[in-house]
Amino acid sequence: MCSCGAVYPIRDGIPRMLPAGAPSGPATGHRWTGFDTAIPEWEENFRDFSSPLKPADFLGKLVMDAGCGFGRHAFFAARYGAEVIALDSSEDAVEAAARNTEGLQRVHVIQGDISRPPIRDSLCDLVYCYGVLHHVDEPEEILGSLTECLRPGGQLSLWVYGPRQGATLMVNNALRGVTTGLEHDELLKFSRAIARTLRIFSHTPYRWFGSVPVVGAVLSHLPVHDHHKWPFDVVVADVYDRLKIPVKHWFTREELEAWYSDHGFADVHVSRRVRNNETFRSIGARR
Repeated sequence: MCSCGAVYPIRDGIPRMLPAGAPSGPATGHRWTGFDTAIPEWEENFRDFSSPLKPADFLGKLVMDAGCGFGRHAFFAARYGAEVIALDSSEDAVEAAARNTEGLQRVHVIQGDISRPPIRDSLCDLVYCYGVLHHVDEPEEILGSLTECLRPGGQLSLWVYGPRQGATLMVNNALRGVTTGLEHDELLKFSRAIARTLRIFSHTPYRWFGSVPVVGAVLSHLPVHDHHKWPFDVVVADVYDRLKIPVKHWFTREELEAWYSDHGFADVHVSRRVRNNETFRSIGARR
């Protein structure tokens, strides 16, 4: 029971705390995705997204992973010493996250809505939200809700898509035009075909020749070349999610900087990343 008197079920060890009447989030291709924590790329990915935070910055902190997906970020935040609330609206996601963080007593997986998180105001030392805001209709509403979860001095860390242009935008729109309305089995089959194409024409050339001077620089513009180290099933699930969940907002550096400034954040850092496509990571401290 919540302090407000609301009662929420616990199924499979996961509190189901979606607001009354709120639908479960979309199904994800990562429902059965696991990850071998001995493979360094998973941790490198988390450290890249969370930069300039260092592992020591998580030690002893209460952290919320807003839109936790299959739990890979929550795993490393907890391994660095944080107490992690891993929150996602998707039933598929929370079940995968619970499985992938099983045995980590510092990870608490909850099914809930990040626009109305079931978290007491001013509770968290750090909230991070990676790869979510560009998929929602009202990102500013969610940012406001996440900010309320932070104590004064607490930090908000984001990773979002930057603008897509030219051929990239055309390909994205064309693929989503084809996949709109596909049933699960059809979309999964299509995702496998895309993943095989990426393996042949992007991942393999980059894996073989990415370290060659000049050639490597050219190959680094191939789509999602940096996924060449992921297992094939993970690539399929990633393609599935990209096609199933539409991108509704593109962020610019100026937009992120203005949002942090307008909401009274200090020590704001926004950095541009270009790996196949433009993305941004940002962080600021709540006053």
